[in-house]
Amino acid sequence: MKPGKHSFLPSEPLLLGGRYRLHNQLGKGGMGNVYRANDRLTGQDVALKRVITADELLASTYGDTSYNPRLALAQEFEALASLRHPHIIAVLDYGFDDERQPYFTMDLLENAKTIVEAGHRQPLAAKITLLVQVLQALAYIHRRGLVHRDLKPGNVLVAPTLPGAGSLNGVAGVGVVKVLDFGLSVDINKATGTVGTLYYMAPEVLRGVLAGPPADLYAVGVLAYELFAGHNPFRDSDSVTVLDRILNVTPNVAVLEVPQPVQRLLERLLAKEIANRYTSADEVIRDLSAAIDQPVPVETEATRESFLQAARLVGREAELKQLTEALSQALDSRGGAWLVAGESGVGKSRLLDELRTRALVRGALVLRGQAVSDGGSPYEEWRYPLRQLALITDLSPDQAAILKTLLPDIERLLGRAVPDAPALDAQAAQKRLFATVAEIVSQQATPLLILLEDLHWSGAESLALLAWLNRLASGRSLLLVGNYRDDERPELPTLLPEMSHIKLHRLDNEAIARLSESMLGVAGRQAEVLSLLRQETEGNPFFVVEVVRALAEEAGQLDKIGSRALPTHVFTGGLQRLVERRLNRVPARYQPLLQIAAVAGRALDLKALAALTPYSSLLSPHSSVLPLDLEEFLTACANAAVVEKQGDQWHFAHDKLRTGLLANLPADRQQQFHRQIAQAIEQAYPGPATESTRLAHHWSAAGNRLKEAHYAALAGDQALS
Repeated sequence: MKPGKHSFLPSEPLLLGGRYRLHNQLGKGGMGNVYRANDRLTGQDVALKRVITADELLASTYGDTSYNPRLALAQEFEALASLRHPHIIAVLDYGFDDERQPYFTMDLLENAKTIVEAGHRQPLAAKITLLVQVLQALAYIHRRGLVHRDLKPGNVLVAPTLPGAGSLNGVAGVGVVKVLDFGLSVDINKATGTVGTLYYMAPEVLRGVLAGPPADLYAVGVLAYELFAGHNPFRDSDSVTVLDRILNVTPNVAVLEVPQPVQRLLERLLAKEIANRYTSADEVIRDLSAAIDQPVPVETEATRESFLQAARLVGREAELKQLTEALSQALDSRGGAWLVAGESGVGKSRLLDELRTRALVRGALVLRGQAVSDGGSPYEEWRYPLRQLALITDLSPDQAAILKTLLPDIERLLGRAVPDAPALDAQAAQKRLFATVAEIVSQQATPLLILLEDLHWSGAESLALLAWLNRLASGRSLLLVGNYRDDERPELPTLLPEMSHIKLHRLDNEAIARLSESMLGVAGRQAEVLSLLRQETEGNPFFVVEVVRALAEEAGQLDKIGSRALPTHVFTGGLQRLVERRLNRVPARYQPLLQIAAVAGRALDLKALAALTPYSSLLSPHSSVLPLDLEEFLTACANAAVVEKQGDQWHFAHDKLRTGLLANLPADRQQQFHRQIAQAIEQAYPGPATESTRLAHHWSAAGNRLKEAHYAALAGDQALS
């Protein structure tokens, strides 16, 4: 790709936010340029989109130049952060460079092509499959109340399929579509204005009237024509001619070498008047299937999960308002600390997700940590936030040495040698650590939001650090928010009396209806559906999603729920039965590795799991198993909604799924897995002191008392240092 006049091609990679090292430019858009970047925190390559300045707005994007690129980038991140779909790009992080220009990171699509490039010289079935994937993405975002408004080849990329992934919609090797660039996306009811890329604009967009889903489907029609013909039907060097053609000339589909039913479908997609055009992406998919006389799924397991996993946040308006107001105060140097309480599955993490997105686009640095139920090290939930702070802060030698006791990889992060801190007794060492963390927090020029999950599993030392930082918050741009299960640790507020408290209750009937509608569409409001959901779930959001998932599996797809008789009860055996059903959707060849991951903990340590895969024959003793590909494993488990990615970390989607796996594992099998995990950690993290607490836990559970004592002693030495 040739660089433009203002392209960023540095002689040495630029570092953004202390975390992302920029390399080559990957592409351009109307509101931003995209680069390959390396995430120093995780070591992974990502795609990073930077806002461009006003004089860099590209002539290829036709429309209202009053659009603010900074606001558009923030809007794009907010829109994408709430979406989760196999054919929509996933965003990871949002931040600002030294000049306060925003950027965000997203999954890197290696060797991706535009949909037109990917479909070149492909058979009809392959081209239809690519279009169906675009339509599946549109069906999802339209259900979520958004319109894209800038569909074009450059915003519809196709990534190669994974080896061994099989066929997609019955066509092998076609690739996976990813829709990106949501900078112009907007609420369906607010889609006015002449914005987008001229050659793909619907007539109503050019007229400046309300342009909802039919305008996106019109753009799909243009993409389809280009896919079949090899050229855009409206392209011309004269913009006046282009405008006239879009408004008045219907493309001649008879010249396309496609069956007549496909031609008629294209005519309807490209109709000038909305009344003559398709209004539903699902309807287009069904007609495409009929036109080529082949079964084309409106809904796959993966696309169904997108409606379930990223359902709208409902019933939490008051709580979100409280936390958003606390965020505003923190941005104004009037910080504070909050505890969010509730039972398992009531939506505590989902609420924190929404707060995270709002904080990022308002300029805060968000740090997130999580306590674990067993095998965790002291200060477990603080380790990931402190790693990120170490990366972006100009640490003094003393500060780095003190953090080294918690961050064994700090030398790699900083790129320099870090000496050990002088030894102190336990009380003095803790006081020194707390003072150092407070210093580092105070050094930050950017407002901080620290999110800590599952505090019901936190040790006394972690809670003491939380209380220590809370005393600093009132006069600083610092907001601390933790969540916990109050049915497991009801006394937690008494241990943190200075923190404000929010209690999440189960959803009321109206909130259940809104949640149901966000997953099912209009069928979600049917009285019979709502009655069953209220009866089976009593308003617990996790249960609501699980019941809808079970009903969809029985009906075949989401939109068939409500069109047939509903069961009196979903399943005998209740939630455990639902959990087992979901776990069983993971293919059999991945079950052993999933089980061993559950024994290892809720967060997936990919480095340790990778060390396990050469020994995968040990995981399935009754068969010869080839080494597992971790990316394939994660994809299969994510498609079954058993694991999910939060930012740059993989977790079990809910702790109930992990405990469900453990409940069905015999004691001797668990002991075997603990031994294998311990061996994998030793291989993945050479240097015995780095993971001593985890190793002591796993060797203890494996029954090896000698190794348990060895690592427990090392852990004790670490705690005292």
